[in-house]
Amino acid sequence: MQLLTEVFELISKTDCNIVASVIHKSKIYARLTDDDIDLWSHRLLFERVCKFIEKDNSKKISIGQPADYGILLMDFVNPNYHSKVRKKYRRFFGRGTHYLQNQYLIENPLFVDSQYRNMSQLVDIVAHLINRYTNLRKKPRSTWTDVDQVIYQGYQILKPRFDKGANGQINGYGIKYFP
Repeated sequence: MQLLTEVFELISKTDCNIVASVIHKSKIYARLTDDDIDLWSHRLLFERVCKFIEKDNSKKISIGQPADYGILLMDFVNPNYHSKVRKKYRRFFGRGTHYLQNQYLIENPLFVDSQYRNMSQLVDIVAHLINRYTNLRKKPRSTWTDVDQVIYQGYQILKPRFDKGANGQINGYGIKYFP
């Protein structure tokens, strides 16, 4: 538990911004297929990343600095999955999504084996934290375990790293919940 808390503290001290999408599958399974849910999750994450880069570049351009560009790194799963994901992202890169046109992400996602990439492992930890915290919010605090306490504390430690809108809100910017 102490090691996990120290990892959260390490991430919080890193010059990074966190963006995520959380899909509540139980609320949409009756209406959408697994492929539709997968497409929504990727689209929402793609939009969060694009919006963050656009916002960051807007600040840089306004003071005469050049724009930054990004590449998406995704966890290696298997070649069939990668092919499906690349097709989805090709559409996002080419035509945009419902809400935005991509300006600053280049290429299709690159798939990496996270066991060989320290930053990917830290991303996995943050994703796990967000998933656990999302479920934790539904539990009465009197039923929390020691692990639940660490998850709650970890979220509080990382909260300043989440991207925020102009109004200071995390929801919709750093985390997009759907539906």
